[in-house]
Amino acid sequence: MKQEALRRAQPLAAYLELTYRCNWRCVFCYNPRHSDHDPLSLAEWLVVLDDLRRLGSLTVTLTGGEPLAHPQFLELARAARARAFAIRIFTNAALVDDALAAEIAALYPQTVEVSIHGASAPIHDRATGQPGSFDGMWRGVELLRRHGLRVFLKSPLTSLNEHELEEMVALVTGRGLPFHVDPSLTPRDDGDLAPLAFAPSREAVARLMRLQGVSHSLTPVRREEGAVNCGLGRLTVAIDPEGNVFPCIQWRQRSMGNVRATPLREMWAASPVRGEAAQVALDANAAMIAAGGALAEFPFCPALAFRRGGDALAADGVTLQQANMAAELRRELER
Repeated sequence: MKQEALRRAQPLAAYLELTYRCNWRCVFCYNPRHSDHDPLSLAEWLVVLDDLRRLGSLTVTLTGGEPLAHPQFLELARAARARAFAIRIFTNAALVDDALAAEIAALYPQTVEVSIHGASAPIHDRATGQPGSFDGMWRGVELLRRHGLRVFLKSPLTSLNEHELEEMVALVTGRGLPFHVDPSLTPRDDGDLAPLAFAPSREAVARLMRLQGVSHSLTPVRREEGAVNCGLGRLTVAIDPEGNVFPCIQWRQRSMGNVRATPLREMWAASPVRGEAAQVALDANAAMIAAGGALAEFPFCPALAFRRGGDALAADGVTLQQANMAAELRRELER
């Protein structure tokens, strides 16, 4: 199905950034602000959902900001389910109470993905800029679990929490929850590089790779000539709170347009920005094969490469370092 969708440029996965509002103030947040200037109305979002159905999307991810801070979150989520989308929710869970957990459970979401930023309240709360956020997050998680929801925890690895990495893994997995730690921070969507100041140390990334082992970052990518690097411009689409459309949630170089000016289904078919992004995904695969060595076998995100280094077809220093570390650890495991 994925190969056919790649051929047809069918956006299987849609990311709807419902709002920039958030009850946390994470110091490394990629959002450029925490307020909405001219957000889409419920009626406008419903048109977007109808167009996604026509485009053949299967999964809708409701994110933000904090999506639960959107005053019509439940109406939007119900509308997505009424159109037979599988839905995922990205949240910090701190706004969840028992009633809301029950309403979310009635939606039968594929997953509810919750952010955690440390193994202890002082570290987590320092990262979020919100005292009590650690306890609030766990209250929300337990309420969601009590209602039978599939909860998945995730965390960026940062200079703030790297010394708690092992404790964080033990805390989450000890509660029987799946957990993923991402070693890469991203600039803000407006290009501000400030979040990168909280990047983890090389030593911490190596520890993470050892913990995750061959099931994650150490699994080599098998690239083939003529294949695409990723679903950029083909499999994914992202819409921000004000209706701007992007060919990937990370690809913020240029918007494809705005749904208030051009219907999404028309934009997807005719946008030169989408076509350029799709070509980048093809060229990026070729570039990694040509680079050879560790890069040829390591996951590569052209959007992050551009945002961090200015070239979508060349690995930035962070990616190159991580690729070499993964290759070194693979050799060590083989020995």
